[in-house]
Amino acid sequence: MEFLLGNPFSTPVGQNLEKATDGSLQSEDWTLNMEICDIINETEEGPKDAIRALKKRLNGNKNYREVMLALTVRRIIES
Repeated sequence: MEFLLGNPFSTPVGQNLEKATDGSLQSEDWTLNMEICDIINETEEGPKDAIRALKKRLNGNKNYREVMLALTVRRIIES
């Protein structure tokens, strides 16, 4: 259960996900989105860390822009 502890945005994939879903972005940052996919595909902990960061970003978030960007990242990851 130690994976539930700590800040999900402190991991490499979490940091990129936080930047890619920043509400101040005018549009998707495809470079960051692709970096997120690379980290997920290249590291053992990447998928778990990405899910934790996505859950943190989406859970109870009332910022429409952040939610839409997070859902875009989620869709890319699932592809």
